[in-house]
Amino acid sequence: MLQQLINGLMLGSTYALIALGYSLVFGVLGLINLAHGEIFMLGGFIGLMVVTVAQLSLPFAILGAMIGAGLIGIILELLCFRPVKRSYFLAPALSTIGFGIVVRDLMVNYVGSEPKVFPSTVQLPDFQIGSLLISSVQLLILGASLFLMVGLTLFVNRTSLGRAMRAVAENPVVAQLQGVNVARITMITFFVSALLAGAAGVFIGLRIGKLSPFIGTSVGLKALAVVIIGGLGNINGAMLAGLLVGMLEILASAYLGAAYSDAIPWTLLIIILVFRPSGLLGSKTNVDRA
Repeated sequence: MLQQLINGLMLGSTYALIALGYSLVFGVLGLINLAHGEIFMLGGFIGLMVVTVAQLSLPFAILGAMIGAGLIGIILELLCFRPVKRSYFLAPALSTIGFGIVVRDLMVNYVGSEPKVFPSTVQLPDFQIGSLLISSVQLLILGASLFLMVGLTLFVNRTSLGRAMRAVAENPVVAQLQGVNVARITMITFFVSALLAGAAGVFIGLRIGKLSPFIGTSVGLKALAVVIIGGLGNINGAMLAGLLVGMLEILASAYLGAAYSDAIPWTLLIIILVFRPSGLLGSKTNVDRA
C-alpha cells in the first residue's frame, strides 16, 4: 500500500504541475488554454532532444524543456490570444484548440506517430526500506515537482510580478489604471504556465519511458479535469487535486486493474460537479467567471 502511495504521489505531482499551468492562466485571464496539453508534449520532446541529440544530462533537459515550452507559450499568447481577446467570448478558446491541433499534427509529421523511447540518464542509487522501493527517478520527479510548485506559490504571493498578476486577475481595468502593464503580465502568465508544462513533459517521459505526439491530448485532458476538481483558478486546489487523482489512479490500477485507472479523474470530476461545482478549494466567483 505504501509503495502505491509513493507511486501515486509521483504521478500526482506531475498532474499537479500541468494543472497549475491551466489554473494560472484561468485565474489571471479567465481563459482555459486548450493547447496546454500540446505545450506539455512539446516540452517532453524538447527534453528528449537535449538528452539524445545534444547528449546533455537530465538537468539540462529539464531546463531546456522549460525554456522551450515557455517560448512556445509566448508565441501562443501572441498568435492565439492577443488578437482575439476582445472578440466573441469563445474565440480565444477556439484559437488555442486550433493551435494545439496544428502543433500535434506537425509533430506527427516530424517524429512519426509511434512512441519514442525516453532514456533515463539518472545515475543515482535506488533506495529500499523493507519492501518499499523508491527509485532515483521517482525522487527526482517528486522533488523537482514539489520545488516548482512551492516556487510558483512564492512567485505569485511574494514578488512584484506575482502581485501584478493578482491585480490583473482581480480587475484588469483597475490594474491598468494603477500602472500595471496588462499586456506584459498576460505574456508572462502564458510563459510561466508553459514553463511548468515543459518540466512536466520531461517528468512524464521519465516515468513511462516514452513519448508520443498524442500524449498531450490524453494527459492534458486529465490535467484539465484535475483543475476543475481542485477549483478553477485556485493554485492550491490544482496541487491538491493533482496529488489526489494521481494516488487514486495508482491505487485503482494496483487493486482493480489498469483498465480502471483512466476512469478515475472523470469519475471524480462527475462527483465533484454534482456535489461541489466550485471544486474542492474553488469559489463560486470563478465558476461564474467560467
